[in-house]
Amino acid sequence: MKETHKIKDLETIRLLADPLKLQLLQAFAEGDKTTKEVASALNESVTKLYRHVDALHDAGLLEIVQETRKRGTVERTFRAVARRFEADHSLFLDSTADGGQDAIRDLLRAGEAEILEALANADSGDIGDMIVLRMRIKGTPERIEELRRGLNEWLESAQIEDDEDEDGLEEVAAMIAFYPVPARS
Repeated sequence: MKETHKIKDLETIRLLADPLKLQLLQAFAEGDKTTKEVASALNESVTKLYRHVDALHDAGLLEIVQETRKRGTVERTFRAVARRFEADHSLFLDSTADGGQDAIRDLLRAGEAEILEALANADSGDIGDMIVLRMRIKGTPERIEELRRGLNEWLESAQIEDDEDEDGLEEVAAMIAFYPVPARS
């Protein structure tokens, strides 16, 4: 399994805007699993997940590591092709020509839905642990580069797998956009 896989097409970006497909990809990035095992872990119907898993496989995000014959069917074990997935930034440069703006909107809508669901389902203690903010920062080019490096280091450390038993782990989500703000005229 590679450490990082760069996504180079907008269709794959749109595919991962679906929160369920993103959960599936994360589950398969944690280790080799069958669709049935992931369905059990996510408390979802296995039949509901088959088409989502197939879409991730067809997009080149999952690979088959084993096929086992069981009672006339074939059970496949999958794994993600990498631990971390990044969008190729060039996809968004000429965003009007090839749907880059639509892909960004899909990503933001999926994040918005997930954040709103988390707020709706949180009890009062959980809300205090949430950080939801939008901020703008001014600084020298050196300071901005320092922030970018620190953010990348944090992202890399966040991807490191925890060795604890799965039952003792909590899951959180983050949506980050770090971009230059155009000068006002």
